[in-house]
Amino acid sequence: MKLNNDDTGQNLIRNTVLNHYKCAGIVVSLFLISDEHQWHYEHFLLDRKHVFRYGIGKDREITLATLELGIGPHYFGPSDFLDYQNSQRFSIEASTNAVEQNLNLLDEFLGYQSAKNQ
Repeated sequence: MKLNNDDTGQNLIRNTVLNHYKCAGIVVSLFLISDEHQWHYEHFLLDRKHVFRYGIGKDREITLATLELGIGPHYFGPSDFLDYQNSQRFSIEASTNAVEQNLNLLDEFLGYQSAKNQ
């Protein structure tokens, strides 16, 4: 399902993330919702160890959604913590399918067995 940066799209991202980890039996908590420069972010604590955020916004009139990993006090996209080839596996498409794909790739990077593999 395509997402927009509105209440419906933001709720779909939140619910997709929470349901993904609920199905995998991994504890995840939404701890902050923020907005920066026309982007909306949902911040999550994964397994009491890892922080990541999922954002939705517009760039040049195209709606995009991104996953960023919290390292220290900052957030980094996949191209900052993976090599080029692996970072290209992540999607910036604003859809629930892309959110699931990115969460599965994050699980792989962090060493978790994703819900799709159970």
